[in-house]
Amino acid sequence: MTVSGLSVNHFQLQYQLLKPESGTDAFASRQDIAAKSASAVTPDAKAGKTTAHAEPETEQQNAFLDQLMEQMLANRIGLDKQKYDEIQQKIAQVEAEKDALAEQPASAERDNKLSALDDKLTQLNKALEGLIEQANRNRERKERSEQAAKDVIAQYRNAAFVKQQPTIFL
Repeated sequence: MTVSGLSVNHFQLQYQLLKPESGTDAFASRQDIAAKSASAVTPDAKAGKTTAHAEPETEQQNAFLDQLMEQMLANRIGLDKQKYDEIQQKIAQVEAEKDALAEQPASAERDNKLSALDDKLTQLNKALEGLIEQANRNRERKERSEQAAKDVIAQYRNAAFVKQQPTIFL
């Protein structure tokens, strides 16, 4: 990730430089930190230019962040990410085979293969939908159990609160 010409590595370096040292003057240490931070910035970064080696890092980091976000989303909804990826990969393979067959000249054999690939694609899409439905059922079941646990805790707290209140006899 690049922010005004600085990469994440520069931010990590600056964080390490910002760690307080024991027994130093606060004003002097701030000036030292500012000087070290300024020296960490390259002249290209000061001018707003990015270097060519920063772009592959950015692409790798973006790819990693996308993968991480997909994994977090899959975990949140209870989806088995590995099975999902396998099905998506199989769908892509079948579509590639179908496209390759579509470019060939028309024949009865080609039409039979295309219909078989269409059937396989339909089965894979149904498997994908089933996986998503299963994830939804698992998520709903988990939410219901969490809500039931919260309800039990609330009942316990209410019962404990009622017992703690002093009664006044007149």
